[in-house]
Amino acid sequence: MSEKPNYSSTAAPSRLKMLLQLWWTQKRRSFRWADVFVGAYFAFLFMLVGGIVYLNMSEQLADLKGQVNMGSVLIIVSASLLISDLFFKFMFMHDAVLMDDFLKTKPVSGRDWNRFIVLSCFAVGWNLMMALIVGFFAFLIASVAEALMAILMAFVMSAMNSMLMACLRKSSGWELKLPLFLALFFYIVFAMVFSINILNWPSVLLMAVMTLLTLVGIFTLYIYFSHLVRYDEHQARTSRVHNLGDVSLFSMEYVSVLRSKRLRTMLIVLPLCFLPQLYFSNMMDDASFCFIPPLMVIFMGSACLGQWVFGVEANFFQGLWTKPLSIETMLRNKYKFYAFINLMCSLLVVPAIWLSNLDPFIILACWVFSAGMGNLMMMPTCLVSTRIDLFSSAFFNYQGANKGVNIYGLLLFIPFLIAGVGGWLMGVTRTCILFCCLGLLGFAVHRWVLHRLAEAYRRRRYKRFEKYME
Repeated sequence: MSEKPNYSSTAAPSRLKMLLQLWWTQKRRSFRWADVFVGAYFAFLFMLVGGIVYLNMSEQLADLKGQVNMGSVLIIVSASLLISDLFFKFMFMHDAVLMDDFLKTKPVSGRDWNRFIVLSCFAVGWNLMMALIVGFFAFLIASVAEALMAILMAFVMSAMNSMLMACLRKSSGWELKLPLFLALFFYIVFAMVFSINILNWPSVLLMAVMTLLTLVGIFTLYIYFSHLVRYDEHQARTSRVHNLGDVSLFSMEYVSVLRSKRLRTMLIVLPLCFLPQLYFSNMMDDASFCFIPPLMVIFMGSACLGQWVFGVEANFFQGLWTKPLSIETMLRNKYKFYAFINLMCSLLVVPAIWLSNLDPFIILACWVFSAGMGNLMMMPTCLVSTRIDLFSSAFFNYQGANKGVNIYGLLLFIPFLIAGVGGWLMGVTRTCILFCCLGLLGFAVHRWVLHRLAEAYRRRRYKRFEKYME
C-alpha cells in the first residue's frame, strides 16, 4: 500500500513562489496591448481633466499652498477616485480568486492561496492608473516628496480596491457582498474626516499614516477573504448559468454589456464624452441649459441601450422562448437594469457639485426622471428592434438599425426639450420638481405599461422572430 505523500517539508515560501511563477506565466501568455491602451486612454482622460482644472484654478491653488495642507488635498483626491477605480476593475479585472482543480493536487494549502491572492492584488496593472493620475496632480500642486508619498498612498488604496474586488468575486451572495460595499463607503468617509488633520501633522506624515491605515484595511479584507467559503465551486458556477431566477436575469443584462464590444463601447464612451462639458462648462449658471450636461451623462447610456431593448436577446430568443420566462419579467428586468445604469452614471456627475457649482437637486431630479420616465419611454422599442451584432465595433455601425428605431430615437430629444423650456419658463427649482414628478409617475405606472407591451409583443411574436433571423 502506497504511503500518503508528506507535504509538510515543503516550505511555505517555495509554495508561494510556485504560485507566483504560475501567475507570471499566465499573465505573459494572456497579455494584450489592447488592455494597456485602454488603461492609458482613461488615465490620459483623467490627467487631461486634472490639467484643465489646474490651468483654470492655478491662481487659487497657488494661494492655497501656504494655507492648506497638501496632504489633506491629495487624500481627498485619492479617496474620490476609489469608486471609479473599483468600477474599472469590475469591468476589466478578471483574475481568478478560487483555486483551480489542478492546484488542489499540488502541495498548496488554502492559507498559501490566500496569501498569493493578497500579493497578486498588489501586482494588478490597474493599480498604476490611479497612482499615475494622483501623481500627475500631486506634481502640479505639491513638492516632490509629497508627490512621491501621494503616489505610494494612491497605489496602496488601489491595491485595497483590488482586494475588495477579490472578496466580491469570492462572495456567494448579497448578504456577504453588502458588508464590503459598506466598508468601502465608511473608508471613504473616514478618509475625508482624516484629511481634516486635527493633529496638524506635516503632509508627508499625514499621507504616510493614511497609507498604514489602508494597509490595515487590506489585512482586514484578507481576514474576511480567508473566512469566505465556497463549497463545490464548479456546481455553483454552472447553476448560475442554467438558473433563471432574478439574480441570473439581472446578471444576464450586465454580462451581455461586458462581453459585447459594441454595447460596452457605447455605455462607456458616451457618458465620458459629456463629462468635460459638465465639469468645466459655464452653462451651470444658465437656468435654460443647466440641466442639459448632467442629463446627457445620466440618461444617454441607458437611452442608447434602450433603442434595442431585445437586440441582444434576438440572437438567442428562440431558446429563451422555451424557458419558463415571461416577456413581462424580461421587460421589468431591463427596466431595473437601465435604472441601475443611470445610478452609476449619476456618481460621475457628483464631482460637478464642487467643480461647476451644480445644484445637487438637479442630479437627483435627472436620475429620478431618467430611471422612472426616460427609460419607460424607450421600452416600446421591443416591438420594433431587430438583432444587433454584439462583437462588431460601435463606431459608424448601422447594423440592426431600421426606420422604426430611427424614428423612435427622436424621443431622446423630449427630455432635453422639457429641461430647456422648463428651466427658461419656470426656473431651476420648479423644473426639478417637474422632473421628479414625471419620474415618480413613471415608477408608478411602469408595471401597467410593461404588461401592455408584453401583451402586444405576444400578439406579434412570430413576426418578431422572423425579423430576428434576418
